[in-house]
Amino acid sequence: MSGEHLNQQDLQVVVLGPIESAKTSVITTVLGQRTEYESGKKTGDCVKREGRVGGRKLTFIDTPSWVGYFPSTDTAVVIKHKIMLSVSMCRPGPHAFILAIGIDVPFNEKNRKSIEEHLGLFGEKVWDHTIVVFTCGEYLESKSIEHHTESEEEALTWLNEKCGNRCHMFNTDSREGCNKVSELLEQIDILARTRNSYFELDEKILREVEEKRNTYRERAQQRRQKVQDQREILQKYESIPSLPELKILLLGWLFSGKTSAKNTILGQVEDAVITRTYQSERTSGKVAGKRVSVVDTPGWWKYIPVEYTPEWLKTELQRGLTLDSKSPHAILLAVPVDTTFLEEQRKITEDNMKMFGDDIWRHTMVLFTCGDVLGDTTIEEHIESEGEPLRWLVEKCGNRYHVLSWYDKEDQVMELLKKIEEMMAGICLFRPELGAQKPVDKKTAETLMEVPKEMVHFLDQKWQKLDRELEEEIGKISTETTLKMTKSLIDPLDFRDDHPPSENTLEEINSGKWISPQSPPESKSSINISGIINATMGHEDQEQTHEDHAGQMERMKEMLERMKEMLEREWGRRESAITGRFQHQLSGRRQSGMLSETDVLDLHRSFRKVVMWMHHGTSGHGSFEDFDTEEIDSC
Repeated sequence: MSGEHLNQQDLQVVVLGPIESAKTSVITTVLGQRTEYESGKKTGDCVKREGRVGGRKLTFIDTPSWVGYFPSTDTAVVIKHKIMLSVSMCRPGPHAFILAIGIDVPFNEKNRKSIEEHLGLFGEKVWDHTIVVFTCGEYLESKSIEHHTESEEEALTWLNEKCGNRCHMFNTDSREGCNKVSELLEQIDILARTRNSYFELDEKILREVEEKRNTYRERAQQRRQKVQDQREILQKYESIPSLPELKILLLGWLFSGKTSAKNTILGQVEDAVITRTYQSERTSGKVAGKRVSVVDTPGWWKYIPVEYTPEWLKTELQRGLTLDSKSPHAILLAVPVDTTFLEEQRKITEDNMKMFGDDIWRHTMVLFTCGDVLGDTTIEEHIESEGEPLRWLVEKCGNRYHVLSWYDKEDQVMELLKKIEEMMAGICLFRPELGAQKPVDKKTAETLMEVPKEMVHFLDQKWQKLDRELEEEIGKISTETTLKMTKSLIDPLDFRDDHPPSENTLEEINSGKWISPQSPPESKSSINISGIINATMGHEDQEQTHEDHAGQMERMKEMLERMKEMLEREWGRRESAITGRFQHQLSGRRQSGMLSETDVLDLHRSFRKVVMWMHHGTSGHGSFEDFDTEEIDSC
């Protein structure tokens, strides 16, 4: 391709970025469309968007997003494959990649490494064709460079050098972004002329990805046919009554989407902020003419073995079985599809389910949550692509599974209830086995992380603190914004989860103010990192050699770093979900005509304040100083 003719030729660009990078808004603005705030629906597939600017045809490939600080190993396989295959949608290849990064949140080492790994899917040469576009630029203009930490400056410097100093500021939050379009197109032109070619991914890599996807699709079709055959046989030989009442028990790890699933099943309005479930809670409602009750339970920690699960949580899980007058018709095990399901999660899930006895699997269905991120990918293809751990879980549940997403909820719920009734045909209600708690396999325990119980208690307290601060801040900003809109006569957006005042928090449970019907909870005082270190080291340290003591200190430091990373990753998924729910609510208000364009801008700016606060203030990533490992060095 001749560089001198590039200005007259069509340009093809692949746009990449983490969740909340506003990459879709960049495309919308460049193509000359009216700048709008997206509905909150995630880009689950690669989407080709075309338009003409200055007489030239522009083709953009919008790609699925990843969680901004997740390593690539946490991103679902189907999402990574779609990102890689984006280049095949603009043959012979893109002239440039746009990497969108929201500058209104910190860009630290974890963000940098996540971007390096995800762009690394294309190989090292991708950086020669990449332009970094910083979105939400108005926030940077009001923020001096002194506000950047040393870590942020290092990460931004690395990024700038990696892409050959090709960085562009872009404001997607107002019409001013339109003025930046010509500058961005000029940078794309310069890059294309300089490289004098397009980016071409190794055909061998593309073939391998395509072959894997074809294999997954074949297996997915086989699994789908197997399920269909099972259902047809059941419908042929068994009477499947339409039950007047259904009782459902929800289980899963922390922030697996259980509470959102409960709201979806019962047709309740989804709040933007859903606090952690600390107490098993029964909610009922009418669905398709029948009474449906759903028991939501506290989630176990995703990365911590069951032997370290707090007693209060085990008690609440067991109590969830007795909240209804009868045992549940079905147990739904929530598993989000926006992250990988590794062997570590399989073992922890299996061990936590053991407290209910082996018979629980006959009554359990895997409920896949966050289904909107799959796009046009079938849930069966996701199951096959994730590998043996997830396939084992589905088979353990008798190949029973269902997926819920933000959209087409009513049809999805009707199908779920039908599947539950089919599962009920031929089997009786689930009866928990008394004393069914089984010890963890020695082999399993050895392969998982050892965690002091004091640390698990500390994590519980930390999560509750973040929950409370997040609710208060969002509520405050929401109220301030709503007061400015009194002339619009609209109700404030419901940011918070309004549970009845009687709901007990972890603070009340641990302080002894609440007594479980099953067994009294542990009563412990607040624990800091120093207390955890002392409790873990014990009194035997006095007889240790200096080398032994130093070794224990190093192991403790590594464990605390892993705990910090775990909490950051899981809390970050929570923040992303809050953002998506807000955008969904905002879209509904706009489409109904309840909000003017000015109101939309005010609400959006207010929510960006919440996002900034989550990352810079007393919540979110700015609030993990409790894990400071310097305390260990001073012990």
